[in-house]
Amino acid sequence: MPWEAPPTSRVLAALPLFSQVPELLLEVVGEAAQRVRLRRGQVLFRRGDPCTGFFVVLRGQMKLALGSADGNEKVLEIIGPGESFAEAAMFAGRPFPVTASALEAGDLLAVPSRAVDALLDADPAFARRMLAGLSARLHTMVADVGAMALHSGTQRVIGFLLGELGPAADPAPEGGGGRVRLPVGKAVLASRLSLTPETFSRVLRLLSEQGLLSVRGREVVVHDPGALAGYSGG
Repeated sequence: MPWEAPPTSRVLAALPLFSQVPELLLEVVGEAAQRVRLRRGQVLFRRGDPCTGFFVVLRGQMKLALGSADGNEKVLEIIGPGESFAEAAMFAGRPFPVTASALEAGDLLAVPSRAVDALLDADPAFARRMLAGLSARLHTMVADVGAMALHSGTQRVIGFLLGELGPAADPAPEGGGGRVRLPVGKAVLASRLSLTPETFSRVLRLLSEQGLLSVRGREVVVHDPGALAGYSGG
């Protein structure tokens, strides 16, 4: 069955930024928004390009990354369906600070800055929600930076797995644990955790040898979340 994009107004209303915007104003913004289809690996914008608005992922996954002179890249964020990005650059009126590309084929909703500017003029309370949303994202990024600086590679991988496991995770086949489906390839995920792909694979192998988990392609079966959380890496 072919995929059908949800109504634009519903997509916007689901974002915390627009959750309390009157329906009439939401429709005005929705009329200005455009659907964008990307193939796998396609670049949406590059660092330094003029920012013309922000984006919402409808289907697929986007990678926000910084490149280096030696050709390596650092993955800063992985954006999935229902999530938005590039708001901060839009509100600051600055060029895009990162490069955004599609990890897999998908669809986006592009919301032009002129539509958001009109909404700010029509609904002053929108500015407060905008600041609250950007502040929450900033706190998340600060926490990520702190985790990268203070935790070992093994702790970062364990923290990621436990975060993905969550309370609603699928139970492990053996019972008592749970399954994590890696959202992206190991190389991309390693970069997101500030690890080399080799280190990421080595940590998974170590944890597997300790009997804490099993790796089956992109599926990781955590046998005992409590034991995994308490593992010190010694």
